[in-house]
Amino acid sequence: MSQQSNNLHAGYAGGTYPLIRLLKVLPSLTGLQAFVAAAHYGSLTKAADQLCRTQGAVSRQIQQLEAHYGCALFLRSASGLTLTQQGETLRATALQVLGLLVEQEHALQATAEALVLRAPSTFSIRWLLPRLQAIRDALSGTELQIITSSDDTPDFSNPDIDAIIVRGTGKWPGLESVLLFKETLVPMCAPVLAPSLRLVSDLKSATLLHPGTGGREWKCWIQETGTGGIDVEREMVFDTLELTLAAAAAGHGVAIGDPRMAADRLESGELVMPFAQQVENGAAYFLTFPVQMAESSNIRMLADVLGRLVKLDIKLSENH
Repeated sequence: MSQQSNNLHAGYAGGTYPLIRLLKVLPSLTGLQAFVAAAHYGSLTKAADQLCRTQGAVSRQIQQLEAHYGCALFLRSASGLTLTQQGETLRATALQVLGLLVEQEHALQATAEALVLRAPSTFSIRWLLPRLQAIRDALSGTELQIITSSDDTPDFSNPDIDAIIVRGTGKWPGLESVLLFKETLVPMCAPVLAPSLRLVSDLKSATLLHPGTGGREWKCWIQETGTGGIDVEREMVFDTLELTLAAAAAGHGVAIGDPRMAADRLESGELVMPFAQQVENGAAYFLTFPVQMAESSNIRMLADVLGRLVKLDIKLSENH
């Protein structure tokens, strides 16, 4: 008796596939993701938040899906979205297909040899790179690749990026956020300027250096210290904290930032802190990654080693 074929397509032997049918034009995976999310939440807005996309993008992707299949997938009303019969059928298939692809991704990631981390420029130079060897040693042979950026947005549109260190509040839809440390603000300047800054009110006549537009850091510190009459508009604005600290070290004014990002300059005396008041501004540094990556062993190892290094920093500062 001949072996029965397991191929569901008539006319093809077991273990072979109708290639011509597999190569036909199919809807995009991003469209299927948008459809599944919208079906789950019954809302384009909630689906967009979960996918870190705009509502307009999700709406267009679903419209393209409906155009591809030539039928409506949702009934739209003021109360939200309801699946049509065709939509219910497609959702079952889409969940199966996407589930299999996610499982395959996890299987491949388990054997991946590289982990790509994006981090802010100043954080990379002043905190990450001095600890890079310790991090790589702890990753058990996994190669850590670092991409620097001045953008504080946790944007995972680049599929090659596995995790991003972000300065912010830690609340980003669709992402896991692991707190590294809270940001602390303190003024810093070159030693030559320190004698002219005996009182906080002396900042009225100083040039304030800003690590970004808007003056948020200086405004926060001034408000918390209860000092009025300081014009934060008398300023020099830079696009990174690293440039701000370099300008301060060169004597161009008084910078504001987290002393962790200037530890080597403070230790060498290149910069000094003229005032003792340190203020938390509500921002912090987080390791972020998509929720689908939460079970990745590489991500877990990275989060663990970064957390241990932060705790070591705290312990060393307490002993000084």
